[in-house]
Amino acid sequence: MRLGLDAGYGHTKYAYFDEAGEIKLGKFPSVVAATKDNVSDLSRGVYCENDEAYYVGDLALKQPFTAIKEIVSYRDLEKYAPILLKEALQIEGIDGKVTQVACGLSPAHMSHIAAFKERLSSFELNGKKEQFEVVLYPQGVGAVKTINYLTNQGKLASMQGVQDYLIVDIGFNTTDIIFIYDGVVQKGKISSNHSFEKKGAINIAEFMQKYIKETFKREITLKEALGIITKGSYRLRGETFELFQEIETFKKRYTVELMNFLEERYGNEFDKLEKVCFVGGGGYFIDPDYAQNIETFKISEYYNAIGNLVG
Repeated sequence: MRLGLDAGYGHTKYAYFDEAGEIKLGKFPSVVAATKDNVSDLSRGVYCENDEAYYVGDLALKQPFTAIKEIVSYRDLEKYAPILLKEALQIEGIDGKVTQVACGLSPAHMSHIAAFKERLSSFELNGKKEQFEVVLYPQGVGAVKTINYLTNQGKLASMQGVQDYLIVDIGFNTTDIIFIYDGVVQKGKISSNHSFEKKGAINIAEFMQKYIKETFKREITLKEALGIITKGSYRLRGETFELFQEIETFKKRYTVELMNFLEERYGNEFDKLEKVCFVGGGGYFIDPDYAQNIETFKISEYYNAIGNLVG
């Protein structure tokens, strides 16, 4: 059984085929929290590695601020990737069934491909040795595979017949650019030159983090800030504060800054290509009316996970 994994800095997304042959999707926050609690029962959502115990996902966000470890760099991702993988399997009840994992890695981290693949291929958690066959794709290529898959099934009419386009994959940390000419991914253009750290939705989370500190005098993590953005409100000591207006302001500010950045670097491609496709969680923030060739998608945050699955 194969799992399509997108171990992102904001959320870990995954996709797999169920017994009926339908694609199942899921996600959880990419965050862990170290704990010294008694975890001898190893309840779900708790993982031990090298005598260190961690809560993961939503359970981690319930822990004290000082215990939460944000996954915001490649080193963090490599260290905690096995825990993120195992959590996906546990959530879906497919642990022990999956033998192959297909995952993306940002072109910004191409020098770490071998190390990342080795990290996911073999590890020990909760006293059990795990082994997987690992397939790695450059981040963003999974989205291309999804577009091809859905188009061939007649489920993506807007991309029917489109041969020349740009993928702008907006994750939590990085924004990755993939070029497609004549329907073929241009592998020669997949490099760190077209992958930008700190250009993802992390910017919106930082706006919210600063706002909470200034307004409520509270320190929150970037993942907690992302949760506020997703829910549209901030809860403090039992009281809920609606922040929809502030969130919309932050989203618009980020979108303007990102589009200015992209126009400066890829204005020529915006002019000439048939489509500029925005995918990833940040794809939801892009105004499809910005230009006639801008394309956004309803479940763009899952496009890499789905593409990694279908291969």
